[in-house]
Amino acid sequence: MKKAKAKGRPKAKWKSKAAAERIFSRISNGESLRAICRAEGWPLTTVDVWLNTEFSEQYTQAREARADYFFDEIMEIADGVDADKDAVARAKLRIDTRKFAMARMAPKKYSDNVNLTMEGTVKHNGKVEFAPNDCAIQGIAEILNTVVGPGEDKDMANTRQK
Repeated sequence: MKKAKAKGRPKAKWKSKAAAERIFSRISNGESLRAICRAEGWPLTTVDVWLNTEFSEQYTQAREARADYFFDEIMEIADGVDADKDAVARAKLRIDTRKFAMARMAPKKYSDNVNLTMEGTVKHNGKVEFAPNDCAIQGIAEILNTVVGPGEDKDMANTRQK
């Protein structure tokens, strides 16, 4: 009696939890997904979609760990560079490239952008006053007095100056 052939596409050999863990380990140690897929003969786009759908949290953690790996590499590059002008220029390029990549792999940790979010309710009686030599705080006080007004309570989340 003949065995019935399986219908449909066979499951890719690289699509396993063990393979995903090996990929995450290699990414955490500084290797790119592109280099891993090239070395293994795997389709990059398909592997990326698979990791993002089935293992998104672990994939994100591996990329953040790769950013930390680059941080350590930057320290080694900076500490090991010779005083030669060309060597310093090459080291600067290597460091800047890693910093650029780190800011995209772990933006909360390594990005130069600063996000400031302010929520809540501001309550005060009368005009907000600060020491005359602190210009930045005076500017904030003027904005608060304009937006909130002296002696008023408003929810800042719903307040926008036009």
